[in-house]
Amino acid sequence: MHFSGAFDVTKSSSRGFYFLNVTQFLGAANDNILKQVLIFGLAAGGIWGNQLGEGGQGWASLCLAIPFVLLSGFAGQFSDKFSKRQVSIFSKWSEILIALIAMAGLWIGNVWLVLAALVIIAVQSTFFSPAKFGILPEIMPTEKLSRANGTINMFTYVAIILGSAVGGPLYDIYAPKDPATAMRWLPGVVILVIGVLGTLASYGIPRLTAQNPNLKISYRLFESYISTWKALSGTTLKSVILVWSFFYLVVAGIAILIIADYKELLDISATKTALLMALLGISTGIGDYVAGRISGHRIRPALIPLGAIGTTIPFLALGLIPNNFETVTALLAAGGFMAGFVMVPLQTMIQQLAGNEKRGQILGLWNCLSFVGIIVGNFLFIGLKQLGVQSNRIFIVCAILTFFLLIAYEFRLKNRFTAAVRD
Repeated sequence: MHFSGAFDVTKSSSRGFYFLNVTQFLGAANDNILKQVLIFGLAAGGIWGNQLGEGGQGWASLCLAIPFVLLSGFAGQFSDKFSKRQVSIFSKWSEILIALIAMAGLWIGNVWLVLAALVIIAVQSTFFSPAKFGILPEIMPTEKLSRANGTINMFTYVAIILGSAVGGPLYDIYAPKDPATAMRWLPGVVILVIGVLGTLASYGIPRLTAQNPNLKISYRLFESYISTWKALSGTTLKSVILVWSFFYLVVAGIAILIIADYKELLDISATKTALLMALLGISTGIGDYVAGRISGHRIRPALIPLGAIGTTIPFLALGLIPNNFETVTALLAAGGFMAGFVMVPLQTMIQQLAGNEKRGQILGLWNCLSFVGIIVGNFLFIGLKQLGVQSNRIFIVCAILTFFLLIAYEFRLKNRFTAAVRD
C-alpha cells in the first residue's frame, strides 16, 4: 500500500498518532464541557430552563449538529486540497477565539451568546473532523487501522467522559443554589486553557502533503455532497455510511439527551448526572478499544449484529424498569460498551473503502450524515417530550431502532459488508 506524506511511516507514525490523539482528546473534552454546562442550564430546573421550553437541551444539541450538516462538504474538500496537518492547526487556533466568546457569555449569563459559541465550536469541529480521520490512513499501515480507530475512539470517549464529568461540577459551581457563591468565570477559563493546550499539541502532527492540491473547491452549499453521493451510488461504502448515520441517530441524537433528565427523574445533582454521562462515554470508549483489539489486523463486520443486540437489550430495560440509580448505571455501561462493537467496524470500513484523492470529501459526507442522524434524533426527542412522554420511556424507542438495525443487517447487508472487507 502506498502511504502519502512527507515522512517515513515506520519512524513517524507512532509519534504522529500520539499527538493526533492528544489533539483530538483535548478538542473533544472542550466541546463537551461547554455542551454539558449549557445542557444542564437548559434542562428542567436549570438557570435557563424556561427560555427554550420543554426539552431545551435538544435545541442545544441541534446548535452543535447543524454546522456539521451545512459545512462538512466544504471541510472535506479543504482536507483534500490542503495538508490535513495545516487544516488541523488552523482549526485548533480558532478554538482559542471561541473559548473567549464562551467565556464572555458565561460571565454575563447570556444563554444566546453561549449558544453562539457552541455553534462556532461546531464549525471548528466540522473542519477538524475529516482532517483528523483522514490523517489515520495516511500515517498508519492498513493492518493497524482497526486498532488505531479503536484506540482513538477510546481516547475520544475518555475525553467525552472527562468533559461530561467536569461539566457537571462546573455547572454546580457556576450556578449554585446560593448565587452569592457562584464562580461565573471558572468554566470559561477551563475552556480557554484546554483550547491553548490542544493548539500546541496539533503542532506535533506529522507534516503531510496535500492529497489533491489541484482540487477546485465548490462553494455551492450542497454540491460536494450531491456529487460524492452520486459517485457512491451502488457501492457498499454508501450502505456503510447510512448504517453509521442511523446508529448515530439513536446513541448520539436521542440516548445522550435522555441522560440529562435523570437529574430530575432520580432527584440527583448535576455532578451525579454528569457521572452517568461520563459512564456512557467511558463504557463506549472501552467497547471501541476492545472491538479494535478483537479485530486485530482485519475489519470484522460480524461484530455489528453483536453490538446491535448488546445495545437493544439495555435500552429496552432502561425504558421499562423503575428508575433506580444503580440499575440505570449498570444498563448504561452495558449499552455503551456494546455500542463500540457497532462503531469500530463501520468507521474502519469507511476509511479503508474511501480512495485517497476523495477521502476528505467522503469523510465530509460521512460527517454530514452523522449529524443528520443526530438532528433527526434530536427532533424525535423534542417531539416525544412535547407529547408528554417521560424521558426514560424514550429508551424504548431507542431499543426499537437498534433492533431494526439488527434485522436490516442480517437480511440485507451482511453478505455485502463481508464481501467488501474480504476484497
